[in-house]
Amino acid sequence: MKISVRKIALGVLLVGAFVLAACGGASDGAASGGGLTVGSDGENLAYAPVSLTAKAGEKVSLVFKNNSTALQHNFVLVNGGEDVANAVNDAGSEAGEAAGYVPADKANIIVSSALLAPGASETLEFTAPAAGTYTYVCTYPAHLGGGMKGTLTVN
Repeated sequence: MKISVRKIALGVLLVGAFVLAACGGASDGAASGGGLTVGSDGENLAYAPVSLTAKAGEKVSLVFKNNSTALQHNFVLVNGGEDVANAVNDAGSEAGEAAGYVPADKANIIVSSALLAPGASETLEFTAPAAGTYTYVCTYPAHLGGGMKGTLTVN
């Protein structure tokens, strides 16, 4: 019984394609689970992706990357929605650059990054809160007002 090299190669390629398709995942960057990635959207005042998901009580490792070449950004996940995000943003502005525009009172903050220079990244570790929808924002002055926010949905 002779099997040609072409048939073997084709078989390997087909199996590989099926394995990759089965592993799937969210191709739009909307990550789910313990390993999340989010970044600034180039020079836009936006995050990419603008929505993330996690499971309640799960240990989460989130990589935040500042993809801008000119702007500083941070990542602040608040314990609530837009009303809480606005209050944290205002307090962050008062805290100033030396504090990375993150308020000293962290009662309404689940996790926050440092104020990152262009191209820098930071890995944040936290436990996902109770089921609900939580807002993440950049508290650098005028960035939230420019639309730099997203949501973490916890199931």
